[in-house]
Amino acid sequence: MECTKTAKKQELSMIIKIPFKTPTVNHLYFNWKNRRILTKEAKDMKIEIKELINNQAFPLFSQEEVPLKVEVEIHENWFCKNGSVARKDIANREKFLIDAVFDAIGIDDKYIFEHRLIKVQDSEEYSLIKIGGIKMAEDTEEEEKEEDSEDEDNEDEE
Repeated sequence: MECTKTAKKQELSMIIKIPFKTPTVNHLYFNWKNRRILTKEAKDMKIEIKELINNQAFPLFSQEEVPLKVEVEIHENWFCKNGSVARKDIANREKFLIDAVFDAIGIDDKYIFEHRLIKVQDSEEYSLIKIGGIKMAEDTEEEEKEEDSEDEDNEDEE
């Protein structure tokens, strides 16, 4: 697992590598009395993901750095032996990853405003989760007002 921190206008980002294949939610939950319950395999996997994340130094996102954008890359072989695309449900795998990672870093996934999911053809099986802050329309408007105000201040000085 690796982490990167970018300094574009104090924007924090992190890249988390999960070095193993995660199964779909269909294999990680079972139904009991109309409730979906995590299997032992899923609970163990969440603990493993949390340990991976806790053993790294990540920049922490505070409440001021929401909303967030997330990009999930799932690396594996996406083709059958005959060359056709395999029937693999990527969205079911991504949901568990997001839940496990966000639980481990202590952020509610309700703060995700932008989300991208990517299949990457690879001989290795792993996932990359990239998390960063995004600017919303009102943030951009506020920055433009601040820049206009600074420009006016600079004109007064001349």
